[in-house]
Amino acid sequence: MELRAVFLLLLMTPGLSSAGDFEFGVDAAASGDYETAFALWRPLAEAGHVDAQFNLGLMYDNGSGVPRSLETAAIWYLRAAEAGDRTAQSYLGEMYAKGQGVEQSFEQAVKWYRMAALRGDAPAQYNLGILYASGKGVPLDDVYAYAWLSVAQANGQSTNGILEIMSSSMSPARKLQAAALTKTLMKQCGIE
Repeated sequence: MELRAVFLLLLMTPGLSSAGDFEFGVDAAASGDYETAFALWRPLAEAGHVDAQFNLGLMYDNGSGVPRSLETAAIWYLRAAEAGDRTAQSYLGEMYAKGQGVEQSFEQAVKWYRMAALRGDAPAQYNLGILYASGKGVPLDDVYAYAWLSVAQANGQSTNGILEIMSSSMSPARKLQAAALTKTLMKQCGIE
């Protein structure tokens, strides 16, 4: 096959140019050229490219090459989160927990943190544990709090001594319940 035919075949291959455009956007952003990154990612994001959606959320969240807009960041995170991006789910949970770019809702924070946590996102696991420990968006529950924090720790997230403090105030029966729940959650999250 001649070179021209190979080139034309590559141009017609679905997804190939969008993957290339996305990577060119990554390179541009890494070099600080956010204008180019935005120009490459925006059409991809609008067409449903999840990583481009998440990256636009980050750009608006941080004001990188665009005016900072937490509301617009939340819109792009939501699109990526609905498509199953666990990091976008975690970031969206944080926005709801803090009321940044969206109306504060601990119930929505729990929803998004739980989705991300079950997909293995350690910060979401930690934050979900904290919400159970404080009773925000969920009933106050030391067993669920301890279990989610234990899962987060097993997944590499620092718990800053919270588990030790909680353990000292839990009854032996509650500790056993937490250990059993931790084991179940770890399996659900794919952490062995």
